[in-house]
Amino acid sequence: MIDDLLDIADDLAGRDKGKPRQASLRRAMSSAYYAVFNALAWMCADTLIGTRIDWQASRVIHRSLDHEALRRVFQQARDEKAFGAVVKQLSPVLLELQEARESADYDPEWSGHSREEVRRLIAGARDAVEKIRNLDEATKRLLAVNLISKPRRASRAQIRNSAQ
Repeated sequence: MIDDLLDIADDLAGRDKGKPRQASLRRAMSSAYYAVFNALAWMCADTLIGTRIDWQASRVIHRSLDHEALRRVFQQARDEKAFGAVVKQLSPVLLELQEARESADYDPEWSGHSREEVRRLIAGARDAVEKIRNLDEATKRLLAVNLISKPRRASRAQIRNSAQ
């Protein structure tokens, strides 16, 4: 399905001779982002449970990934070394894809990106999927746990200390 979403994104971005329809470019952006999102969701499920071992349990993990968690983790990975060099390289691409997808899906006056910009983002999505698939097991595990866990609120002492 992930590769199909990327192929669909390519097809949509290449449609329409001359000036492309905005709807085609919007859907291409969304498909490219969801290819990466699904690659991460499958990675989480396969790493933590194993889809071939227990599909019912891994389905819960797969469905646990949400867009805000993706943003939080990849913003953190962009600024810190905790997840390693490859995840740090992925961060700007994933964050840009997420922002472009949100704009394409929800902005009624989307002036959008040119066909070339959309194709660049699709290529970035394709590269990101490959990198996610090739992460080492320790990085996959660390990333998966951080993507599906919810951060706890700061303790009163932490809040008090940060206010000083």
